[in-house]
Amino acid sequence: MAGQASRKNPETRTQRTARRTCLLTATAWWLTAAGCFSASQMAALQVPANFAKSPSLDSKQVWRVAVFPPAEQADVTEPASSALYDYAGMVLMRTGRFSLVDRSAVDKLLAEQQFSYTGVVDPGTAARLGKLLGAEAVMIINITKVRHDPFWDDSPEQRDAELQVKIVSVETGEVLYSAVGQGSNFEGAAGALRMALETALYPLSRK
Repeated sequence: MAGQASRKNPETRTQRTARRTCLLTATAWWLTAAGCFSASQMAALQVPANFAKSPSLDSKQVWRVAVFPPAEQADVTEPASSALYDYAGMVLMRTGRFSLVDRSAVDKLLAEQQFSYTGVVDPGTAARLGKLLGAEAVMIINITKVRHDPFWDDSPEQRDAELQVKIVSVETGEVLYSAVGQGSNFEGAAGALRMALETALYPLSRK
């Protein structure tokens, strides 16, 4: 009763659907990564995916990828953005389809090219930098939303997040993969961003 009393506004059907989608997708990603479910079993659960994939992505068994720092909103703290930067490479490697250029090499090049930590969002620029790193593809991350949902007024640390990822071929400049991911967390922006990233990259784990 106390918990219900603290929620001043009833949750709408749209909010309930969005929350169910977020939780289902994140759970599905973890179960697939752990080998609990096959892709066909996950498809049977009707896990939603907002993504597009080029046929060229399957032309290589493993792509060598450079991950660039996320382009962030003003209300995203640097620790949360930096943590997402590290986490992105780990999530990519879990799919078994990518190897990584070391972050230290990426950071050194960005410093030499006088890029700030605000991230690289232009696919053409990212591809040029990726070529200098000896990568076959680059991944860019654009954080589009981080906000507190007023429905959870009794949980001040709650955050919803949304981001877009693109994987771009260094050789051709073609966008190999593009996706939007959403996440929610009751312990702050960092957790919500991690969940959004997992949601965005989940389709890459399908076999």
